[in-house]
Amino acid sequence: MQLSDIRNITILGTGMMGPGIALLFARTGYNTIIWGPNEEEVEKGRAHFRHNVNDLLEQGIFEKAETNRCFTKTRVTSDWHMATREADFVVEAILEIVELKQDIFVKLENSCPQHTILTSNTSTLLPTDIAAKMRDKSRFLVAHFWNPAHLVPLVEVCGHPGTRSEAIALTMQLLTKIGNEPVHIKKELLGFIGNRIMHAMNREALALVSNGICSAEDIDKVVLAGFGPRFANLGLLEYLDFVGLDHIQRIQKYLYADLDVTPGPLPVINEKVKKGELGCKTGKGLFDWSHRDPEGPRTRRDQEFLRRKKEEEAKAEAKE
Repeated sequence: MQLSDIRNITILGTGMMGPGIALLFARTGYNTIIWGPNEEEVEKGRAHFRHNVNDLLEQGIFEKAETNRCFTKTRVTSDWHMATREADFVVEAILEIVELKQDIFVKLENSCPQHTILTSNTSTLLPTDIAAKMRDKSRFLVAHFWNPAHLVPLVEVCGHPGTRSEAIALTMQLLTKIGNEPVHIKKELLGFIGNRIMHAMNREALALVSNGICSAEDIDKVVLAGFGPRFANLGLLEYLDFVGLDHIQRIQKYLYADLDVTPGPLPVINEKVKKGELGCKTGKGLFDWSHRDPEGPRTRRDQEFLRRKKEEEAKAEAKE
């Protein structure tokens, strides 16, 4: 199969990720189906998709014609046969439970055409584990989109030892065509690249809070007012070259030995979970949300992504 042979896309999942991923394919002109397990999930997926498309229209990123194309090219259904029988490329975006994913890919094998490339949007699980029950594992790989998928261009692409190189290459081509920036991870590993870096930072931040060094508010202030904006415009490793590797080496010789190496959840997380203080959904976590709008940070995040998206669209138009 070649890139030009791909016409029909199926997205499994109607939650945070599925509708955003579907939007990317529909905007590019692909026939796109969003599948949900029941009518309630179908309505939820339809609402998420509509909200995402209309938001891009209101922000001036979409023209009316693009909005119409998205709605024309997309169907949302709970009919499994309809969703899978003609699929050329599938993205699974259901719950992050390995047993559920294993079962869904067995079903996909039995209902999709032989040529279909099957991908999972897992953020942390090993491709080998997800594909464990499949007969033909060669067409399976991970394509990990980042939330919100319709605004964040990165996709981490990771196969397992048995994945066909052609499937990986075609996935990279397809993702590039729909406007994403795919990164090929050459060896499978838990968490891929982004989540491993992010959780390494989380571990150190939570250790500082657990040890009474600073508050959660202090941690976020350091990120938002310090290195966060820097790394929005300067790569993590690019920065090392910018500083000088000899200087970085001197720092690593004494600092790395002092960093946290706790092998599991940090004490502050264990304590919060034990108390039922799970974050926004319970009104309290590392922060007290009883007098804060949980939508505030999410809106702030999306507004920044939209601003950057506008800049990218303007640059692309200027080149044409």
